[in-house]
Amino acid sequence: MKTLTRDLILETRRGKSLPRVLINDRMRRMPEITGRILDLASGNRRPSYFRFLPVSQKAKITSVDISTERQPDIIADLEQKFPFGDSEFDYVFCFNLLEHIFDHCHVISEAARVLKPGGRLLGTVPFLGSVHADPDDYFRYTKSTLSRLFLAAGFSRVKIEALGYGPFCVGYYMVAFLLPGIIRPLFLSLAIGLDKIVRWLRPKHGPQKYVLMYYFTCQK
Repeated sequence: MKTLTRDLILETRRGKSLPRVLINDRMRRMPEITGRILDLASGNRRPSYFRFLPVSQKAKITSVDISTERQPDIIADLEQKFPFGDSEFDYVFCFNLLEHIFDHCHVISEAARVLKPGGRLLGTVPFLGSVHADPDDYFRYTKSTLSRLFLAAGFSRVKIEALGYGPFCVGYYMVAFLLPGIIRPLFLSLAIGLDKIVRWLRPKHGPQKYVLMYYFTCQK
């Protein structure tokens, strides 16, 4: 917890948002990722999460997106059948995507189809935060909703983790855009301190209740 708190402050000074720092911290604690990887809604210019995910240099990454501007390896509409055969990939990455897809059940089912037996779906979705259209923003999910969606698609092992800190950090995140960058670490430090008090007084009022993001890993 001390290391995470220190990283939150340092990364905030560098301009990173609170959810982004929490996601990056979770990603770098993953075991090594290797084999064939399908990265959904990602272009050739690798997203920042590749700096934190322990992806093997031997891994073969295929990006797919509907946007030509992102220059993906494969241009495809993710609400249609994926242009891949059954059981082709060891991993499917689905970071901050499902909320932007109206037919999210199709995306999850297709991810399960193209994964090899034992393959894994990794991803994140936001919970608390502003609407961010790219080009649309349709949904927010609870842990129970995600679990049912993944199980219905045929995944056998589903793990969903709440990423957050507490109510004061949620409040900080909601107003951080109003604060000059130089003083954001100060306000975040105060929010973290107050949330520690809240969690001591009310143990149930932690990240499980005040969720900024959900991180999920699902095994086929």
